[in-house]
Amino acid sequence: MTAAAIYKPAKSPPEEWLSIDKATDEAAYDRLRNQVTDREDTLAFDFLCKTRASPDEIRANEILQLVKKLDINEVYTKAPKNIGYGGQVHDRFFGDHFLSNADLIEETKLFAISRRMPKGAHLHIHFNANLLPHVLIDIAKQMPCMYITSDIPLVRATSNGASAFDTCKIQFNILSTKLVNDTGKQNLFSTNYTEEKRHPMPIKEFFDQFPEAYLKARGESLDADTWLRNKVVFQEEEAYHLHQTAEGAWKKFNGRTQLMKGLFNYETAYKEYTTQCLQEFVDDNIQYAEIRPNFMPTNQVWKDDGSIQLPNKEIVELIIARYNLFQETHKGEVLKGLKIIYCTPRSFDDKAVKNALEECLRFHKEFPGWIAGFDLVGEEAVGRPLKDFIPLFLHFKAECKKQGVDIPFLFHCGETLDIGKHTDGNLVDALLLGSKRIGHGFALARHPYIMEQMKKRGICIEVCPISNEVLGLTPRMNGHTVYSLLANNVHCTVSTDNGTLFRSRLSHDFYQMMAGKQDMTLHGWRQLIEWSLDHSCLESDKRDEIYAAWVIMWDDFCKWIIDTYEEETKDFKPEDSKPEEPRKPQDSVKL
Repeated sequence: MTAAAIYKPAKSPPEEWLSIDKATDEAAYDRLRNQVTDREDTLAFDFLCKTRASPDEIRANEILQLVKKLDINEVYTKAPKNIGYGGQVHDRFFGDHFLSNADLIEETKLFAISRRMPKGAHLHIHFNANLLPHVLIDIAKQMPCMYITSDIPLVRATSNGASAFDTCKIQFNILSTKLVNDTGKQNLFSTNYTEEKRHPMPIKEFFDQFPEAYLKARGESLDADTWLRNKVVFQEEEAYHLHQTAEGAWKKFNGRTQLMKGLFNYETAYKEYTTQCLQEFVDDNIQYAEIRPNFMPTNQVWKDDGSIQLPNKEIVELIIARYNLFQETHKGEVLKGLKIIYCTPRSFDDKAVKNALEECLRFHKEFPGWIAGFDLVGEEAVGRPLKDFIPLFLHFKAECKKQGVDIPFLFHCGETLDIGKHTDGNLVDALLLGSKRIGHGFALARHPYIMEQMKKRGICIEVCPISNEVLGLTPRMNGHTVYSLLANNVHCTVSTDNGTLFRSRLSHDFYQMMAGKQDMTLHGWRQLIEWSLDHSCLESDKRDEIYAAWVIMWDDFCKWIIDTYEEETKDFKPEDSKPEEPRKPQDSVKL
Protein backbone atom coordinates (compact mmCIF):
# COMPACT_ATOMS: atom_id res chain seq x y z
CA MET A 1 0.00 0.00 0.00
CA THR A 2 1.38 3.43 -0.94
CA ALA A 3 1.74 6.33 1.42
CA ALA A 4 -0.77 8.24 -0.68
CA ALA A 5 -3.33 5.49 -0.16
CA ILE A 6 -2.81 5.47 3.61
CA TYR A 7 -2.93 9.24 4.13
CA LYS A 8 -6.36 10.80 3.85
CA PRO A 9 -6.57 14.44 4.90
CA ALA A 10 -9.33 15.01 7.43
CA LYS A 11 -12.18 17.05 6.02
CA SER A 12 -14.66 18.74 8.29
CA PRO A 13 -18.08 19.25 6.72
CA PRO A 14 -19.03 22.93 6.49
CA GLU A 15 -21.64 24.19 8.93
CA GLU A 16 -25.10 24.01 7.37
CA TRP A 17 -25.82 27.71 7.71
CA LEU A 18 -22.57 28.57 5.94
CA SER A 19 -23.65 27.51 2.49
CA ILE A 20 -22.04 29.59 -0.22
CA ASP A 21 -24.69 28.32 -2.62
CA LYS A 22 -27.29 30.37 -0.72
CA ALA A 23 -25.59 33.63 -1.70
CA THR A 24 -27.51 33.94 -4.95
CA ASP A 25 -27.82 37.73 -4.93
CA GLU A 26 -26.07 40.65 -3.27
CA ALA A 27 -28.58 40.94 -0.41
CA ALA A 28 -28.26 37.25 0.42
CA TYR A 29 -24.48 37.54 0.24
CA ASP A 30 -24.51 40.49 2.66
CA ARG A 31 -26.70 38.54 5.12
CA LEU A 32 -24.34 35.59 4.96
CA ARG A 33 -21.32 37.83 5.36
CA ASN A 34 -22.85 39.46 8.45
CA GLN A 35 -23.48 36.02 9.93
CA VAL A 36 -19.82 35.11 9.45
CA THR A 37 -18.56 38.32 11.07
CA ASP A 38 -21.04 37.90 13.94
CA ARG A 39 -19.72 34.38 14.59
CA GLU A 40 -16.19 35.76 14.45
CA ASP A 41 -17.06 38.47 16.99
CA THR A 42 -18.44 35.93 19.48
CA LEU A 43 -15.05 34.19 19.48
CA ALA A 44 -13.08 37.41 20.09
CA PHE A 45 -10.97 37.56 23.25
CA ASP A 46 -12.89 40.59 24.55
CA PHE A 47 -16.39 39.25 23.76
CA LEU A 48 -17.37 38.55 27.37
CA CYS A 49 -16.22 41.98 28.51
CA LYS A 50 -18.23 43.55 25.69
CA THR A 51 -21.40 41.67 26.59
CA ARG A 52 -21.07 42.48 30.30
CA ALA A 53 -20.17 46.15 29.79
CA SER A 54 -22.16 48.76 31.69
CA PRO A 55 -23.78 51.68 29.85
CA ASP A 56 -20.97 53.94 31.10
CA GLU A 57 -18.31 51.56 29.82
CA ILE A 58 -20.02 51.28 26.43
CA ARG A 59 -20.21 55.07 26.16
CA ALA A 60 -16.60 55.45 27.35
CA ASN A 61 -15.46 53.06 24.63
CA GLU A 62 -17.39 55.00 21.97
CA ILE A 63 -15.63 58.16 23.10
CA LEU A 64 -12.24 56.42 23.21
CA GLN A 65 -12.66 55.34 19.58
CA LEU A 66 -13.29 58.97 18.63
CA VAL A 67 -10.32 60.10 20.71
CA LYS A 68 -8.04 57.80 18.71
CA LYS A 69 -9.18 59.41 15.47
CA LEU A 70 -8.99 62.89 16.98
CA ASP A 71 -5.36 62.22 17.97
CA ILE A 72 -4.57 61.15 14.42
CA ASN A 73 -6.01 64.43 13.10
CA GLU A 74 -4.50 66.72 15.72
CA VAL A 75 -1.15 65.07 16.47
CA TYR A 76 0.02 62.61 13.83
CA THR A 77 -1.28 64.38 10.72
CA LYS A 78 0.16 67.72 11.84
CA ALA A 79 3.57 66.36 12.87
CA PRO A 80 6.56 67.01 10.58
CA LYS A 81 6.85 64.28 7.97
CA ASN A 82 9.78 61.90 7.75
CA ILE A 83 12.00 61.91 4.68
CA GLY A 84 13.05 58.47 3.51
CA TYR A 85 15.14 56.93 0.77
CA GLY A 86 15.43 59.03 -2.36
CA GLY A 87 13.59 61.91 -0.72
CA GLN A 88 10.35 59.93 -0.33
CA VAL A 89 8.04 61.71 2.09
CA HIS A 90 6.44 59.57 4.81
CA ASP A 91 3.44 60.60 6.90
CA ARG A 92 3.64 60.16 10.66
CA PHE A 93 1.12 57.61 11.83
CA PHE A 94 -0.48 56.00 14.85
CA GLY A 95 1.26 52.65 15.38
CA ASP A 96 4.64 53.49 13.86
CA HIS A 97 7.91 52.53 15.62
CA PHE A 98 7.60 53.29 19.32
CA LEU A 99 10.88 55.18 19.56
CA SER A 100 9.93 57.20 16.46
CA ASN A 101 6.60 58.15 18.01
CA ALA A 102 7.56 58.41 21.69
CA ASP A 103 7.36 62.21 21.88
CA LEU A 104 4.13 62.34 19.84
CA ILE A 105 2.50 59.67 21.99
CA GLU A 106 2.82 61.83 25.09
CA GLU A 107 0.95 64.64 23.32
CA THR A 108 -2.10 62.45 22.68
CA LYS A 109 -5.37 62.22 24.54
CA LEU A 110 -5.27 58.43 24.27
CA PHE A 111 -2.04 58.37 26.26
CA ALA A 112 -3.63 60.57 28.93
CA ILE A 113 -6.44 58.01 29.10
CA SER A 114 -3.94 55.16 29.34
CA ARG A 115 -2.13 56.96 32.17
CA ARG A 116 -5.40 57.39 34.07
CA MET A 117 -6.52 53.77 33.60
CA PRO A 118 -6.30 51.43 36.64
CA LYS A 119 -4.06 48.69 35.26
CA GLY A 120 -4.47 45.81 37.69
CA ALA A 121 -1.34 43.69 37.99
CA HIS A 122 2.08 44.40 36.46
CA LEU A 123 3.68 40.96 36.24
CA HIS A 124 6.91 41.27 34.22
CA ILE A 125 9.26 43.93 35.60
CA HIS A 126 13.02 43.61 35.80
CA PHE A 127 13.40 45.51 39.03
CA ASN A 128 16.65 47.32 38.19
CA ALA A 129 15.24 48.76 34.94
CA ASN A 130 11.86 50.27 35.71
CA LEU A 131 12.58 53.98 36.23
CA LEU A 132 13.90 56.65 33.90
CA PRO A 133 17.73 56.66 33.89
CA HIS A 134 18.17 60.07 35.50
CA VAL A 135 16.95 58.62 38.83
CA LEU A 136 20.03 56.46 39.41
CA ILE A 137 22.43 58.89 37.73
CA ASP A 138 21.32 61.71 40.05
CA ILE A 139 21.88 59.53 43.12
CA ALA A 140 25.27 58.32 41.88
CA LYS A 141 26.56 61.88 41.43
CA GLN A 142 26.25 62.42 45.19
CA MET A 143 28.23 59.33 46.20
CA PRO A 144 31.88 59.91 47.23
CA CYS A 145 32.82 56.26 46.54
CA MET A 146 31.24 56.09 43.06
CA TYR A 147 33.64 55.56 40.15
CA ILE A 148 33.32 55.17 36.39
CA THR A 149 35.42 52.96 34.08
CA SER A 150 35.59 52.38 30.32
CA ASP A 151 36.84 49.73 27.92
CA ILE A 152 38.62 52.45 25.86
CA PRO A 153 39.89 56.00 26.44
CA LEU A 154 37.07 58.37 25.54
CA VAL A 155 39.37 60.52 23.40
CA ARG A 156 40.63 57.73 21.16
CA ALA A 157 39.47 57.42 17.56
CA THR A 158 38.16 53.93 16.81
CA SER A 159 39.27 51.77 13.89
CA ASN A 160 35.99 52.28 12.00
CA GLY A 161 36.05 56.05 12.43
CA ALA A 162 33.29 56.14 15.05
CA SER A 163 33.73 58.24 18.16
CA ALA A 164 34.85 56.55 21.37
CA PHE A 165 32.07 58.52 23.08
CA ASP A 166 29.61 56.45 21.03
CA THR A 167 31.29 53.03 21.12
CA CYS A 168 32.72 52.91 24.66
CA LYS A 169 31.32 50.45 27.19
CA ILE A 170 31.27 52.27 30.49
CA GLN A 171 30.52 50.86 33.91
CA PHE A 172 29.89 52.33 37.34
CA ASN A 173 31.11 50.87 40.63
CA ILE A 174 31.03 51.68 44.31
CA LEU A 175 34.64 51.02 45.35
CA SER A 176 36.39 50.98 48.71
CA THR A 177 39.34 53.31 49.27
CA LYS A 178 41.66 50.30 49.55
CA LEU A 179 40.54 48.84 46.22
CA VAL A 180 40.94 52.20 44.47
CA ASN A 181 44.43 52.62 45.90
CA ASP A 182 45.38 49.08 44.87
CA THR A 183 44.03 49.51 41.33
CA GLY A 184 45.05 53.11 40.79
CA LYS A 185 42.88 55.93 39.46
CA GLN A 186 43.18 57.11 35.86
CA ASN A 187 41.55 59.74 33.67
CA LEU A 188 39.11 58.41 31.04
CA PHE A 189 39.84 61.51 28.95
CA SER A 190 43.56 60.73 28.71
CA THR A 191 45.12 58.88 25.78
CA ASN A 192 47.20 57.06 28.41
CA TYR A 193 44.13 55.45 30.00
CA THR A 194 44.83 51.69 30.26
CA GLU A 195 41.56 50.01 29.45
CA GLU A 196 42.75 46.44 30.12
CA LYS A 197 42.46 46.98 33.88
CA ARG A 198 39.55 49.45 33.66
CA HIS A 199 41.18 51.91 36.05
CA PRO A 200 38.50 53.93 37.85
CA MET A 201 37.87 57.66 37.69
CA PRO A 202 35.91 59.42 40.48
CA ILE A 203 32.46 60.33 39.21
CA LYS A 204 32.76 63.96 40.36
CA GLU A 205 35.96 64.42 38.35
CA PHE A 206 34.29 62.77 35.36
CA PHE A 207 31.33 65.18 35.44
CA ASP A 208 33.59 68.19 35.96
CA GLN A 209 35.87 67.36 33.02
CA PHE A 210 33.30 65.96 30.58
CA PRO A 211 32.03 69.17 28.86
CA GLU A 212 35.50 70.41 27.92
CA ALA A 213 36.71 66.95 26.82
CA TYR A 214 33.59 66.36 24.71
CA LEU A 215 33.81 69.77 23.06
CA LYS A 216 37.47 69.22 22.22
CA ALA A 217 36.87 65.74 20.79
CA ARG A 218 33.57 66.34 18.96
CA GLY A 219 33.50 70.07 18.28
CA GLU A 220 30.08 70.46 19.89
CA SER A 221 28.71 70.97 23.39
CA LEU A 222 27.04 68.30 25.48
CA ASP A 223 26.72 67.81 29.23
CA ALA A 224 27.56 64.54 30.98
CA ASP A 225 23.99 63.98 32.21
CA THR A 226 22.56 64.03 28.69
CA TRP A 227 25.36 61.84 27.35
CA LEU A 228 24.85 59.24 30.09
CA ARG A 229 21.06 59.18 29.65
CA ASN A 230 21.57 58.59 25.94
CA LYS A 231 24.01 55.78 26.72
CA VAL A 232 21.37 54.06 28.86
CA VAL A 233 18.37 54.26 26.51
CA PHE A 234 17.93 52.89 23.00
CA GLN A 235 18.00 55.51 20.26
CA GLU A 236 15.62 55.46 17.30
CA GLU A 237 18.24 54.99 14.56
CA GLU A 238 20.08 52.41 16.63
CA ALA A 239 17.01 50.22 17.10
CA TYR A 240 15.61 50.52 13.57
CA HIS A 241 18.79 50.80 11.51
CA LEU A 242 18.83 48.86 8.23
CA HIS A 243 21.59 46.56 9.49
CA GLN A 244 20.26 46.07 13.01
CA THR A 245 19.22 42.55 14.04
CA ALA A 246 17.75 40.97 17.16
CA GLU A 247 21.23 39.68 17.96
CA GLY A 248 22.73 43.14 17.54
CA ALA A 249 20.01 44.74 19.65
CA TRP A 250 20.70 42.22 22.41
CA LYS A 251 24.40 43.11 22.38
CA LYS A 252 23.47 46.73 22.97
CA PHE A 253 20.94 45.67 25.59
CA ASN A 254 23.49 43.61 27.53
CA GLY A 255 25.96 46.50 27.47
CA ARG A 256 23.31 48.76 28.95
CA THR A 257 22.42 46.34 31.73
CA GLN A 258 26.12 46.17 32.63
CA LEU A 259 26.20 49.97 32.75
CA MET A 260 23.08 50.08 34.95
CA LYS A 261 24.27 47.42 37.39
CA GLY A 262 26.78 49.62 39.22
CA LEU A 263 24.28 52.47 39.45
CA PHE A 264 21.82 50.21 41.26
CA ASN A 265 23.67 47.80 43.53
CA TYR A 266 24.63 49.85 46.55
CA GLU A 267 22.61 50.58 49.65
CA THR A 268 21.58 54.22 49.20
CA ALA A 269 20.57 53.72 45.56
CA TYR A 270 18.71 50.47 46.26
CA LYS A 271 16.66 52.02 49.07
CA GLU A 272 15.84 55.23 47.22
CA TYR A 273 15.17 53.38 43.96
CA THR A 274 12.79 50.96 45.69
CA THR A 275 10.78 53.83 47.14
CA GLN A 276 10.66 55.69 43.81
CA CYS A 277 9.68 52.47 42.01
CA LEU A 278 6.73 52.02 44.37
CA GLN A 279 5.74 55.63 43.72
CA GLU A 280 5.98 54.97 39.97
CA PHE A 281 3.52 52.09 40.37
CA VAL A 282 1.15 54.51 42.08
CA ASP A 283 1.66 57.26 39.50
CA ASP A 284 0.99 54.80 36.68
CA ASN A 285 -2.12 53.48 38.45
CA ILE A 286 -0.94 49.91 39.12
CA GLN A 287 -2.72 47.95 41.87
CA TYR A 288 -0.28 45.06 42.29
CA ALA A 289 3.22 44.22 41.06
CA GLU A 290 5.54 41.23 40.90
CA ILE A 291 9.13 42.46 40.62
CA ARG A 292 12.10 40.46 39.32
CA PRO A 293 15.34 41.24 41.19
CA ASN A 294 18.30 39.25 39.84
CA PHE A 295 19.90 37.26 42.66
CA MET A 296 23.54 36.64 41.76
CA PRO A 297 26.91 37.41 43.40
CA THR A 298 27.74 40.39 41.15
CA ASN A 299 24.29 41.89 41.80
CA GLN A 300 24.56 41.83 45.59
CA VAL A 301 24.19 45.25 47.17
CA TRP A 302 27.29 47.03 48.44
CA LYS A 303 27.56 49.23 51.49
CA ASP A 304 27.98 52.84 50.37
CA ASP A 305 31.70 52.77 51.15
CA GLY A 306 32.28 49.65 49.05
CA SER A 307 33.48 47.70 52.08
CA ILE A 308 31.10 44.72 52.09
CA GLN A 309 28.16 43.29 50.14
CA LEU A 310 24.79 42.47 51.64
CA PRO A 311 23.68 38.84 51.32
CA ASN A 312 20.55 38.13 49.28
CA LYS A 313 18.47 37.72 52.42
CA GLU A 314 19.19 41.30 53.45
CA ILE A 315 18.21 42.51 49.97
CA VAL A 316 14.79 40.89 50.38
CA GLU A 317 14.51 42.40 53.86
CA LEU A 318 15.38 45.81 52.41
CA ILE A 319 12.63 45.58 49.76
CA ILE A 320 10.05 44.48 52.33
CA ALA A 321 11.07 47.24 54.75
CA ARG A 322 10.81 49.95 52.07
CA TYR A 323 7.42 48.63 50.96
CA ASN A 324 6.07 48.65 54.52
CA LEU A 325 7.46 52.15 55.09
CA PHE A 326 5.88 53.34 51.84
CA GLN A 327 2.49 51.93 52.80
CA GLU A 328 2.55 53.74 56.15
CA THR A 329 1.85 56.88 54.13
CA HIS A 330 0.20 55.49 51.00
CA LYS A 331 -2.09 53.09 52.90
CA GLY A 332 -2.85 50.97 49.84
CA GLU A 333 -4.89 53.68 48.15
CA VAL A 334 -3.68 52.68 44.66
CA LEU A 335 -0.92 50.08 45.09
CA LYS A 336 -2.31 47.24 47.17
CA GLY A 337 0.29 44.48 46.95
CA LEU A 338 3.82 43.48 45.96
CA LYS A 339 5.67 40.18 45.56
CA ILE A 340 9.17 39.13 44.51
CA ILE A 341 9.97 36.66 41.72
CA TYR A 342 13.29 35.01 42.53
CA CYS A 343 15.47 35.28 39.41
CA THR A 344 18.93 34.01 38.56
CA PRO A 345 20.79 33.92 35.21
CA ARG A 346 20.18 31.07 32.76
CA SER A 347 23.90 31.20 31.93
CA PHE A 348 24.82 29.81 35.37
CA ASP A 349 26.16 26.30 35.88
CA ASP A 350 24.18 23.54 37.59
CA LYS A 351 25.66 24.19 41.03
CA ALA A 352 24.76 27.89 40.96
CA VAL A 353 21.18 27.20 39.79
CA LYS A 354 20.80 24.46 42.42
CA ASN A 355 21.90 26.92 45.11
CA ALA A 356 19.45 29.50 43.76
CA LEU A 357 16.54 27.04 43.87
CA GLU A 358 17.42 26.10 47.44
CA GLU A 359 17.65 29.75 48.46
CA CYS A 360 14.32 30.50 46.78
CA LEU A 361 12.69 27.74 48.84
CA ARG A 362 14.28 29.08 52.04
CA PHE A 363 13.10 32.61 51.28
CA HIS A 364 9.57 31.34 50.65
CA LYS A 365 9.52 29.99 54.21
CA GLU A 366 11.40 32.89 55.83
CA PHE A 367 9.30 35.59 54.14
CA PRO A 368 5.73 34.21 54.01
CA GLY A 369 3.61 35.76 51.29
CA TRP A 370 6.50 37.54 49.56
CA ILE A 371 8.04 35.07 47.10
CA ALA A 372 5.84 34.73 44.00
CA GLY A 373 7.87 32.16 42.05
CA PHE A 374 11.14 31.28 40.31
CA ASP A 375 12.56 32.31 36.93
CA LEU A 376 15.72 32.11 34.86
CA VAL A 377 16.66 35.34 33.09
CA GLY A 378 19.02 36.48 30.36
CA GLU A 379 19.20 36.23 26.58
CA GLU A 380 17.71 32.88 25.52
CA ALA A 381 19.79 32.54 22.36
CA VAL A 382 23.09 32.51 24.25
CA GLY A 383 22.00 31.18 27.65
CA ARG A 384 21.41 27.56 28.57
CA PRO A 385 18.03 26.07 27.60
CA LEU A 386 15.54 24.98 30.25
CA LYS A 387 16.09 21.32 29.37
CA ASP A 388 19.65 21.55 30.75
CA PHE A 389 18.21 21.98 34.23
CA ILE A 390 15.37 19.41 34.16
CA PRO A 391 16.79 17.22 36.99
CA LEU A 392 17.17 20.30 39.19
CA PHE A 393 13.68 21.57 38.41
CA LEU A 394 12.05 18.18 39.02
CA HIS A 395 13.87 17.85 42.35
CA PHE A 396 12.73 21.37 43.29
CA LYS A 397 9.10 20.54 42.49
CA ALA A 398 9.33 17.34 44.54
CA GLU A 399 10.90 19.20 47.47
CA CYS A 400 8.18 21.87 47.36
CA LYS A 401 5.51 19.17 47.38
CA LYS A 402 7.24 17.39 50.26
CA GLN A 403 7.32 20.60 52.30
CA GLY A 404 3.75 21.53 51.36
CA VAL A 405 4.59 24.79 49.60
CA ASP A 406 3.69 26.12 46.16
CA ILE A 407 6.44 28.03 44.32
CA PRO A 408 5.43 28.23 40.66
CA PHE A 409 7.83 28.52 37.77
CA LEU A 410 7.39 31.77 35.84
CA PHE A 411 9.84 31.13 33.03
CA HIS A 412 11.09 33.49 30.36
CA CYS A 413 10.74 31.54 27.12
CA GLY A 414 9.97 31.96 23.43
CA GLU A 415 11.50 35.46 23.31
CA THR A 416 12.89 34.72 19.87
CA LEU A 417 12.40 34.60 16.11
CA ASP A 418 14.24 31.26 15.97
CA ILE A 419 12.29 28.28 14.69
CA GLY A 420 13.31 24.72 15.48
CA LYS A 421 16.18 25.62 17.81
CA HIS A 422 16.65 25.17 21.55
CA THR A 423 15.52 28.78 21.98
CA ASP A 424 11.91 28.25 20.95
CA GLY A 425 12.20 24.68 22.31
CA ASN A 426 12.07 26.24 25.78
CA LEU A 427 8.31 26.46 25.24
CA VAL A 428 8.08 22.66 25.39
CA ASP A 429 9.88 22.48 28.71
CA ALA A 430 7.95 25.40 30.19
CA LEU A 431 4.76 23.50 29.38
CA LEU A 432 5.97 20.17 30.80
CA LEU A 433 7.37 21.79 33.94
CA GLY A 434 4.00 23.41 34.62
CA SER A 435 5.09 27.04 34.38
CA LYS A 436 2.23 29.17 35.73
CA ARG A 437 3.01 31.96 33.25
CA ILE A 438 5.64 32.47 30.58
CA GLY A 439 7.53 35.66 29.90
CA HIS A 440 7.24 37.01 26.33
CA GLY A 441 6.14 33.81 24.51
CA PHE A 442 6.71 35.55 21.19
CA ALA A 443 7.34 32.24 19.40
CA LEU A 444 4.28 30.49 20.84
CA ALA A 445 1.93 31.16 17.90
CA ARG A 446 4.26 29.11 15.68
CA HIS A 447 3.74 26.06 17.92
CA PRO A 448 0.01 25.32 17.63
CA TYR A 449 -0.04 22.16 19.77
CA ILE A 450 1.93 23.75 22.61
CA MET A 451 -0.22 26.87 22.35
CA GLU A 452 -3.39 24.79 22.63
CA GLN A 453 -2.04 22.86 25.61
CA MET A 454 -0.97 26.04 27.38
CA LYS A 455 -4.41 27.47 26.79
CA LYS A 456 -6.07 24.36 28.25
CA ARG A 457 -3.82 24.50 31.31
CA GLY A 458 -4.44 28.19 31.90
CA ILE A 459 -0.84 29.26 31.29
CA CYS A 460 -0.76 33.00 30.75
CA ILE A 461 1.64 34.95 28.51
CA GLU A 462 3.39 38.03 29.92
CA VAL A 463 3.50 40.13 26.75
CA CYS A 464 6.04 42.97 26.59
CA PRO A 465 5.12 44.91 23.41
CA ILE A 466 7.68 47.72 23.38
CA SER A 467 10.56 45.52 24.51
CA ASN A 468 9.85 43.00 21.75
CA GLU A 469 9.78 45.74 19.11
CA VAL A 470 12.96 47.52 20.20
CA LEU A 471 14.83 44.22 20.56
CA GLY A 472 14.01 43.30 16.97
CA LEU A 473 11.22 40.71 17.18
CA THR A 474 8.70 42.81 15.25
CA PRO A 475 9.18 45.92 13.10
CA ARG A 476 5.99 47.58 14.33
CA MET A 477 3.25 46.82 16.81
CA ASN A 478 0.73 45.61 14.22
CA GLY A 479 3.08 42.71 13.46
CA HIS A 480 3.29 41.58 17.08
CA THR A 481 2.41 37.97 17.83
CA VAL A 482 0.12 39.00 20.70
CA TYR A 483 -2.78 39.56 18.31
CA SER A 484 -2.49 36.00 16.99
CA LEU A 485 -2.41 34.72 20.57
CA LEU A 486 -5.48 36.77 21.48
CA ALA A 487 -7.29 35.58 18.32
CA ASN A 488 -6.78 32.06 19.69
CA ASN A 489 -8.01 33.17 23.13
CA VAL A 490 -4.67 32.60 24.82
CA HIS A 491 -4.68 34.60 28.03
CA CYS A 492 -2.18 37.48 27.93
CA THR A 493 -1.11 40.33 30.17
CA VAL A 494 0.76 43.55 29.34
CA SER A 495 4.13 44.44 30.90
CA THR A 496 7.12 46.73 30.38
CA ASP A 497 10.04 44.30 30.83
CA ASN A 498 12.88 46.88 31.04
CA GLY A 499 11.20 50.27 30.73
CA THR A 500 14.34 52.22 31.68
CA LEU A 501 16.07 51.25 28.44
CA PHE A 502 13.08 52.19 26.26
CA ARG A 503 11.95 55.39 28.04
CA SER A 504 8.62 53.69 28.70
CA ARG A 505 6.22 52.87 31.49
CA LEU A 506 3.24 50.51 31.53
CA SER A 507 0.94 53.22 30.13
CA HIS A 508 3.06 53.24 26.95
CA ASP A 509 2.69 49.47 26.50
CA PHE A 510 -1.10 49.66 26.87
CA TYR A 511 -1.08 52.53 24.37
CA GLN A 512 0.86 50.38 21.91
CA MET A 513 -1.64 47.54 22.34
CA MET A 514 -4.32 49.95 21.15
CA ALA A 515 -2.12 51.27 18.33
CA GLY A 516 -1.37 47.85 16.84
CA LYS A 517 -4.98 46.73 16.32
CA GLN A 518 -7.41 49.09 14.64
CA ASP A 519 -10.49 47.58 16.28
CA MET A 520 -8.97 47.31 19.77
CA THR A 521 -11.43 48.54 22.37
CA LEU A 522 -11.67 49.64 25.96
CA HIS A 523 -13.20 46.20 26.57
CA GLY A 524 -10.01 44.63 25.23
CA TRP A 525 -7.96 46.68 27.67
CA ARG A 526 -10.27 45.52 30.44
CA GLN A 527 -9.87 41.85 29.54
CA LEU A 528 -6.08 42.11 29.57
CA ILE A 529 -6.22 43.75 32.99
CA GLU A 530 -8.63 41.17 34.41
CA TRP A 531 -6.35 38.39 33.20
CA SER A 532 -3.41 40.09 34.91
CA LEU A 533 -5.17 39.75 38.25
CA ASP A 534 -6.49 36.26 37.49
CA HIS A 535 -3.00 34.94 36.70
CA SER A 536 -1.11 36.77 39.42
CA CYS A 537 0.51 34.86 42.28
CA LEU A 538 -1.77 36.49 44.82
CA GLU A 539 -3.52 34.40 47.44
CA SER A 540 -7.18 33.97 46.47
CA ASP A 541 -8.60 36.16 49.25
CA LYS A 542 -6.14 38.97 48.51
CA ARG A 543 -6.85 38.67 44.78
CA ASP A 544 -10.58 39.00 45.41
CA GLU A 545 -9.97 42.04 47.60
CA ILE A 546 -7.81 43.79 44.99
CA TYR A 547 -10.20 42.88 42.17
CA ALA A 548 -13.16 44.35 44.06
CA ALA A 549 -11.23 47.59 44.61
CA TRP A 550 -10.15 47.61 40.96
CA VAL A 551 -13.77 47.32 39.72
CA ILE A 552 -14.67 50.49 41.62
CA MET A 553 -11.62 52.25 40.13
CA TRP A 554 -12.59 51.04 36.65
CA ASP A 555 -16.14 52.37 36.94
CA ASP A 556 -14.78 55.74 38.09
CA PHE A 557 -12.31 55.67 35.18
CA CYS A 558 -15.12 55.15 32.64
CA LYS A 559 -17.04 58.07 34.15
CA TRP A 560 -13.87 60.18 33.96
CA ILE A 561 -13.51 59.46 30.22
CA ILE A 562 -17.10 60.58 29.66
CA ASP A 563 -16.76 63.71 31.80
CA THR A 564 -13.42 64.69 30.26
CA TYR A 565 -13.85 63.92 26.56
CA GLU A 566 -17.56 63.67 25.67
CA GLU A 567 -17.98 67.38 25.03
CA GLU A 568 -14.71 67.55 23.09
CA THR A 569 -15.63 64.70 20.75
CA LYS A 570 -19.37 65.23 20.28
CA ASP A 571 -19.03 67.32 17.09
CA PHE A 572 -16.01 65.46 15.74
CA LYS A 573 -16.68 63.71 12.45
CA PRO A 574 -13.82 61.36 11.61
CA GLU A 575 -12.95 61.07 7.96
CA ASP A 576 -13.49 57.32 7.92
CA SER A 577 -17.19 57.87 8.69
CA LYS A 578 -17.55 59.05 5.10
CA PRO A 579 -17.94 56.52 2.29
CA GLU A 580 -14.50 55.25 1.38
CA GLU A 581 -13.30 56.39 -2.02
CA PRO A 582 -11.62 53.79 -4.18
CA ARG A 583 -7.88 54.19 -4.40
CA LYS A 584 -6.76 55.70 -7.69
CA PRO A 585 -4.85 53.22 -9.81
CA GLN A 586 -1.22 54.05 -10.48
CA ASP A 587 0.14 54.25 -13.98
CA SER A 588 0.92 50.72 -15.09
CA VAL A 589 4.40 49.81 -16.18
CA LYS A 590 4.85 47.43 -19.07
CA LEU A 591 7.53 44.82 -18.57
